[in-house]
Amino acid sequence: MNQINIKRGWVLLLAGAVITGCVSKKNPYISGIEDYIERLQLTDVLLVSDHTLPHHLNLSTGGANGEERLFIDPTIASLSAKLMANGLHTYTLNVEDMITNGEIENKEVLDAAYARYDKFLRAAVEMSATIIAIHYDADFISPEEYGTNATYASADEDGRQFGYVGGIQIILDKRAVSEATLKLVERIIQEDKILQQLHAVGFRIRPGYADEIRFQENQTMHIAGASKGGAFLLEIAPLDQAVRLFKTPDQVVNAIEKPLSSLAQTIRKFRNASVD
Repeated sequence: MNQINIKRGWVLLLAGAVITGCVSKKNPYISGIEDYIERLQLTDVLLVSDHTLPHHLNLSTGGANGEERLFIDPTIASLSAKLMANGLHTYTLNVEDMITNGEIENKEVLDAAYARYDKFLRAAVEMSATIIAIHYDADFISPEEYGTNATYASADEDGRQFGYVGGIQIILDKRAVSEATLKLVERIIQEDKILQQLHAVGFRIRPGYADEIRFQENQTMHIAGASKGGAFLLEIAPLDQAVRLFKTPDQVVNAIEKPLSSLAQTIRKFRNASVD
C-alpha cells in the first residue's frame, strides 16, 4: 500500500475517533471535523492562530491587548501565499473553526473549541506537517503589572527596569521537541537569519534570544513540537511597537514582506531536504 493510502486510512480512523469522542448532547455547537482532518493528506504546512478573536470570549486567550488576531490573521495570509508560491500546500487552523457558528461566547464553547483544536494538531503531527504558530508579543510590562511570574526573567531597556520586555523570538516547549523541529529552528535562526531580518524592519528582538531558542511551556508547541515535519512558534514583533512604527495591521504585514518571503523559502528548502 502506498503512503497516500496509508495516510488516508489513518485519517479516516482518526476522524471517526474524534467525532465519536467529541460530539455529544452537551456540545451540539462543535462542528464536524472530517473534512478538516482529511485535508491534512495534502497539507505540507499547517499555519495556526491559537488566540481567540477580539469580539470572542477572552480568558487570557486573546493575546497582546486582546487584539493579537487582528495582526496574526493578515500575517498568516501573507505567509500562506508565499509558501504556496514556493510549491507548498498550506492550511490555516483557527480555534473558532472548531465551532459550528464560528462564535466563542462562553467558557463551555471555549473549552470545547480548544479540545478539538488540540486533536487537530495531533492529527497534523501524525501526518508530519510542518506546523507554524504566528504570534505578536507583549511590549513592555512593568514589574507591578507583571507580578512575580517566574516564567520570565525581569529585564531592562534603556536603563528602565521592566517585569517583561517582549520581542521577536522563537518559542518551543521542551516537553515535545523532535529532531526535525530543532533542525528547522536552527536553520531559521542561525543559517537564514530570519529573526535578524525582522529586526532590520525595526522590531526589537527579545533580549537574550537573538540567536537562542526560548523554551517555555506552551500548549500548542507541547503538541506540535513532536512533528517530524518540524514546528515552531514565531513572535513576529512586540505588538505595541509594531503599531507605533506602522500603525495598521496591513502596513505591518507590508513591512515584513521580505522576512516572510525568506521564511517561506526556508520552509521549502527544509521540507525538500528533510521530510519524506
